Amino acid sequence: MFICYQYNCMELVEDRQFPTLFPDAGIDGSGFERCFSHLVEGEGSFSVACGKSFMRKLVEYIRGNYIFVKAAGGIVSDAEGRMLLMRRNDRWDLPKGKVEHGETLAQAALRETGEETGLANATLGQLRLKTYHIYNLYGGWHFKQTTWFDMTQLPDDDVDGGSTAAKLVPQTEEGITELGWFEREQWRKMLDESYATMRIITHQLFEK
Repeated sequence: MFICYQYNCMELVEDRQFPTLFPDAGIDGSGFERCFSHLVEGEGSFSVACGKSFMRKLVEYIRGNYIFVKAAGGIVSDAEGRMLLMRRNDRWDLPKGKVEHGETLAQAALRETGEETGLANATLGQLRLKTYHIYNLYGGWHFKQTTWFDMTQLPDDDVDGGSTAAKLVPQTEEGITELGWFEREQWRKMLDESYATMRIITHQLFEK
């Protein structure tokens, strides 16, 4: 499991796999506080060796100390195999957003993708992965779980019964200034230079 904050990432691994920065992190609140403090204030990514009991208590700690947010988003490809990217707040990103009351994760992913990109003809694929990150918003710390789905954008039908490339319309009120389709390797490179969460996605998609 990976938990990200901006550009750094904390990886939770079974203690037998390799050495860790916090081999004595323990399973109490003080250990969790050390881990999260280092994630926020540290200069790079790190690993925490832990067992199943640590993971269970970590979930309890998160729910007791963070505002838990469920979100969903799309990893969108077009008919030619290109992949969609958006530029939000001067960083390359993917469409995603909070799950609204009464929505399923899949419904939220399709809705948010449509709202942020203008795409209205996307078909839902498999659930690909989940990512986790923390952020500070309006003075409160949030813990967001985002569920990512594969999506395929079909061409739009034109007035003559043919098809045209889908029109991209950035949701500027959400800080989105640019949208575009990119070849897979370029898409990966651009996301690798963005937030830690985006690098987790490219790792899962390209290296597993």
